[in-house]
Formats: sequence, structure tokens, C-alpha cells
Amino acid sequence: MVRKLWKELDGTAFNVFEQFPPDVIMKRRQLVPKMKEARRLGKRAYLAYDTLYIDGTPVRA
Repeated sequence: MVRKLWKELDGTAFNVFEQFPPDVIMKRRQLVPKMKEARRLGKRAYLAYDTLYIDGTPVRA
């Protein structure tokens, strides 16, 4: 319930952070530079768990 309403906690003393297993954290760290480069080129890029999506196409580490 709290994870779904995390935006309502903005400006309060509470924070909600996602916690991932160590192998997922490593994959995300490898994908962040690719995500930043795609965004710099004007593409829509976001991370979902351990998968990077660039303009709707999944990119794995």
C-alpha cells in the first residue's frame, strides 16, 4: 500500500526506497550510463527492475 502511494510522502519526513538483490543492483549500475546516453540523445529511457527500456525496446545488461 505504501509503495503505491509514495508520491504522497513527498515533503514529509518519510522516504520509500526500493531494495533490490545485489545481482540486480550490479545490472542496474551497468545500465545507467546507457540510459543517460539515450536520454541525452532525446530518447525515452527508464529502468524497470533489471531491464533498461529505450523507446519501449528492452535492453538487458
